Amino acid sequence: MTTTDVAIAARFVVALVLIASGLGKLVGVTRGLDTFRREFGGYAWITVAVGAALPLGELALAALLLFLDAAWPGYVALGAFVAFTGVLVRRMLKQDRRRCNCFGAASGKRALSVGSLLRNTWFMVMAIVATGAATLHEPSALAATMLVGGALTAVSAVLVVRT
Repeated sequence: MTTTDVAIAARFVVALVLIASGLGKLVGVTRGLDTFRREFGGYAWITVAVGAALPLGELALAALLLFLDAAWPGYVALGAFVAFTGVLVRRMLKQDRRRCNCFGAASGKRALSVGSLLRNTWFMVMAIVATGAATLHEPSALAATMLVGGALTAVSAVLVVRT
């Protein structure tokens, strides 16, 4: 197993995290359509468009990570996680402990906490590792890469559900 194999596993995990985040947020937007219509009337489409832009961007980035044979999507993912973490830090500094909703319904039950920052730090580390996969060729040790990817996915899933 090579470092590139680990980077490929991390790249897929980052894509899965972005898919979970994007889909969770899109579900939230669709569930809020009636509320948007009541509150904003004919301008509700603006709220929906803005609310859908971020999750659609996350899904597009996930697709780039999964299908584009280049390293730069990993760097874009790292930049996204840095930006998301910056928002969390800013909210924490302002003592704003409202729910994070970083993953829609999957993360909307818990207040913002240090755990949210640890989760995002984990995702930043995964994105850094993912930048080592400049190509999406088949891993040299497929079974080991899948095992590592499964372990990284499990850790990520626990962090999403628990924080």
